[in-house]
Amino acid sequence: MKSSSLYIVFALLMASIANAQYTKTLDSLLKVYQSQAEDTSKIGTIKLLFDSYLNNNLNEAEKYVIEELELSQKLDYKKGVGMAYLHFGVLDEYRSHLDSAKIDYSKARIIFRDIEHHGLEAVAIRNFAGVEYNLGNYDEALKILDEGIATLNKHSSDSTALIPFYHNKGLIHKFKGNYRIATQQVIKELRILEKLNRPIQKADALNLLASTESIQANYEKSIEYNLEALEVYREFNDKFFEVNVLNDIGLDYYSLEIYEQAIAYLGKALEVNKIIKNQSLKSTVLTNLGNAYAKSNRPSEAINYISKGIETAEKIGAKNKMVEGYNALAAVHAGLNNNNLAISYYSKSIEHINKGGSKANLSNAYKGRSELYARLSNHKLAYDDHLYHKQLSDSIYNNTKSQQIGELKTIYETEKKEQQIAIQEKDIAVLEKEAQISYQQKLLLGGGLGLALIVLGLGFYGFRQKVKRNKLEKEKVDAQLAFKKKELTTHALHLAKKNEVLENLKQRVTEIQEKETSSDYRELISTITFDQQDDKHWQSFTQYFEAVHKDFSKNAAQTYPTISKSELRLMALIRMNLSSKEIANILNISGEGIKKARQRLRKKMNLERQDSLETTIAAL
Repeated sequence: MKSSSLYIVFALLMASIANAQYTKTLDSLLKVYQSQAEDTSKIGTIKLLFDSYLNNNLNEAEKYVIEELELSQKLDYKKGVGMAYLHFGVLDEYRSHLDSAKIDYSKARIIFRDIEHHGLEAVAIRNFAGVEYNLGNYDEALKILDEGIATLNKHSSDSTALIPFYHNKGLIHKFKGNYRIATQQVIKELRILEKLNRPIQKADALNLLASTESIQANYEKSIEYNLEALEVYREFNDKFFEVNVLNDIGLDYYSLEIYEQAIAYLGKALEVNKIIKNQSLKSTVLTNLGNAYAKSNRPSEAINYISKGIETAEKIGAKNKMVEGYNALAAVHAGLNNNNLAISYYSKSIEHINKGGSKANLSNAYKGRSELYARLSNHKLAYDDHLYHKQLSDSIYNNTKSQQIGELKTIYETEKKEQQIAIQEKDIAVLEKEAQISYQQKLLLGGGLGLALIVLGLGFYGFRQKVKRNKLEKEKVDAQLAFKKKELTTHALHLAKKNEVLENLKQRVTEIQEKETSSDYRELISTITFDQQDDKHWQSFTQYFEAVHKDFSKNAAQTYPTISKSELRLMALIRMNLSSKEIANILNISGEGIKKARQRLRKKMNLERQDSLETTIAAL
């Protein structure tokens, strides 16, 4: 997958000078600097000299930023003082003096706020958030980014300054596993970019949005976003990101089990990469291509591509890519019953990961090797590897659940506050309007107009005010409806969480029952199964759903009379834009079952391959 980085400054946004537009050489800058009088124009030249030395001579860069500060203070040039502290912060970041960088950015922020230069104040805020991010203080970084957004919303009408703030928030939330919130932030970024002619930035945002959809198993939506990004990268001849996106699309088709399409896109990625010769991308694409061939029952091609992927990864010392290749190669040989060879590759993988690597890859390696030991009747080693696998998978599961619960809590609390504020604002607007109406009516009544004119005037005025009140009441109702939508989503997610917890509990009890036979366990499993299938929960959900999406079930049944009750439930959950995993938990079926259910539903709805199931359902 394409790696994303924060728009948090090492490349500083300067007031009127852009690095890419330098037309003077360093020598000419030095000549200008030496001949200039001590005024604000010389401070501008010093800024250019600082930037010129920043990437190759930090000591020389420091010399100029010190002079920038001293001259700005001498001239009482506040903006120059603020820029000097901003440059000190960048210099500290380059030297990894992050605590010092925070102090410098804070000083710059205060100065820019005092002189009411809110654009540069926002830059200082964004840089400060970048330091917190680099220190691993993700929640603090998000809080500071929100402060920057609030500053820009209050003092600036230029929404383009908000783009990096929303993008950074999206990246941080994606890193934290808050994929829904990440998606919301990227959509905000895209709404601004759609009004501007910044295609590359828009493509980057679309690719980030696609990755969040893919992580949530919304593969069709991910492909849609990445195809749009792909057009832009090709138009601007950006081969590096073209390879990334082609690889991502191939992986999404792989996840959808459309392996020929996966092979086609991954093959294109490999061809384009021959132009840029990026070894890291080459290793990734080769291994992914091998996995796709393996799923297409073409083991010889699979072994060939995966082996080349491992060889490339070994050349550049990419341990994670080597491990992924070993696991993939082991799986292919296991499918060919080359058991001992497969075990040797899993063992290589485990050896590399134990020196530092992904828990998920390690868990997969232990699981695969355990199954092979069992196949060879080496039950002791099989049991040991199975225990390691379970410990790792439980740890991964618990971390994932903690992230999901934290995200749900954040979404619920944030949206609840937003809706309460919206309703309060509407209430205040209604009261203010009523007070204004009352005052205006008193003025009219106290006027010296004739009785007929007063009656006519009040009648017309009253009608207009009634229209205004109705409009305000409608806006208030709309805000309440939006709040109901949030309640509906929260109810659905809690239902999914409940079913998932019950399913895990049932599996644990079943495992215990296999060891200890007891009617009590059977009775407990039956109770859990009954609760999972209890229609009361669905009836409660339906009441919430119909309150928001009036007549949806009626319209769906009329348009598609052959759909079943369970398919109608699936349509309702798709209408809410829930991920496939969340839908599976609510309906108490597997992820594979969801895929098959979606395919059956598409057939009953007579949809062509290019037709979007989500768009068609949303149009009901």
